[in-house]
Amino acid sequence: MHSTSFVYFYSAWVHIHDHFTDNKRLLGELAELVASRPERVPLVEYERLLEVGLELSGDPLIGFELGKAIQLHDYGALGYLVETSKDLQQAITSLLHYDAIVADIGLAVFTSDSDNAKLTWQPKTPLGKQAILRNMTAWVSAARQLLRSTLSPNQLHLSFSVCDRELQRLQTWFGCSVLQNCPENALWFPLDFLTMPVATVDSLMHEHIEQVLAKSVSAFCDNHDLKTRVANLLAAKHSLAGVNQASIAKALNMSVRSMQRKLQIQHTSFRVLLDEERKLRFEQLIGNTRLLDIVDALGFTEQSALNKVCMKWYGKSPSKLK
Repeated sequence: MHSTSFVYFYSAWVHIHDHFTDNKRLLGELAELVASRPERVPLVEYERLLEVGLELSGDPLIGFELGKAIQLHDYGALGYLVETSKDLQQAITSLLHYDAIVADIGLAVFTSDSDNAKLTWQPKTPLGKQAILRNMTAWVSAARQLLRSTLSPNQLHLSFSVCDRELQRLQTWFGCSVLQNCPENALWFPLDFLTMPVATVDSLMHEHIEQVLAKSVSAFCDNHDLKTRVANLLAAKHSLAGVNQASIAKALNMSVRSMQRKLQIQHTSFRVLLDEERKLRFEQLIGNTRLLDIVDALGFTEQSALNKVCMKWYGKSPSKLK
């Protein structure tokens, strides 16, 4: 079940609550959930909060406003990890590696060429545009806080459409053109942004927090049956390169043989789960990602391996699916 951390959910609730403190619906429907302070909030409850915010504000871009208001501490320990990064490249790497701890609702992928870098974010399940807007806006808001700069991306791609007035609001704040009805949600920015230093760099603290977060990922997966735990670990990987049975079994603190045996009891295997994760990522990337980048993202070493699995999945080569 997809979910967000309570801190990520609560920061949106506080923003809406502070603007509509007299609203009985917000207090009545969600106050009990907020009072219980669960470690994880189901995606359905997070989307319900955004819908309530949309109704109360009457603002069709309420997700955008919530993304602008995001603070690094709203990401919990991950926020402190990126704050101690040496540059934007390390901060992005940290966000990609541990994004599922904050919100296990989408897949983020980083690619680059000789001049530009691209961050793509695709929902794992169908999401309303407010959740997408908050996520994409928060990426830029967090980067500006880290670098203490009003830098702007080159382009923002959105998978849905907005009216002209809304488009103008987005373009003014992002400082770039916004393309609508794209096959993916993505931010394009100059490659040299990656070397911009973070103002609050602290390498020793960064290493310590990363160790804590690595344990958090394991604990996050421990709350599920083994099949789901393995699937969650695979989904949490920025790239599937180098991922194998030994590395996953080690992360779960068990032997490869024990993991194989327990997965067999659940009528599955590591190979099947890895294949499912690869197929999911392929379908999210094929619309607007180079085949060579897809090969790397899926953990293959050769184009021929991607060709083979595409023939198995779809009966077509990847080039014919572009």
